[in-house]
Amino acid sequence: MKKMIWPLLALFVLSICSISCKKESEPGPGGFVPGDLAGKWLHGNFAMANFWGYDGSYQGNPFEQSVAFNFMTSGHFEMFYIGVANDYGCRTESLTYLKGKVDFDEAASTFTITPAEGTYRGFYSCASNRNFNRKATQEELKQQQKTYSYQFTEDGRWLMIGGSSFKTTSW
Repeated sequence: MKKMIWPLLALFVLSICSISCKKESEPGPGGFVPGDLAGKWLHGNFAMANFWGYDGSYQGNPFEQSVAFNFMTSGHFEMFYIGVANDYGCRTESLTYLKGKVDFDEAASTFTITPAEGTYRGFYSCASNRNFNRKATQEELKQQQKTYSYQFTEDGRWLMIGGSSFKTTSW
């Protein structure tokens, strides 16, 4: 009888863990992603002027910004936001990365992202003591849950999300 208790106990613990022990990186069940929206979409802009130092050295663009979505057929998404500013030799960079569930409502032309995890990173070339790279808190993830409106341009080449144009891409 004692010989049977340990295997049964081990089986019980394994079955409980398989139900309740999820890895942090698993975002849970996915939502709905239409086939024509699955894939990687990129929006980006940059300043039309270049930034030059007084000594004639190239300092880069004064401002750059990019947002990218990766909508997966599993009903999950990844979102990246990158912002960069150059100011007289000082460079400031910010990165937001979110990952979780996405659910499209084709009738309403909207989609809702529900992040399950995320990362925030800040880089300051002239104030490196303020650099950070950290996981998003549960409260921040709740604040990032958003619904966006979308539509395709008439020629079907651009996806408009909240007034910004996104083009298919790969990385």
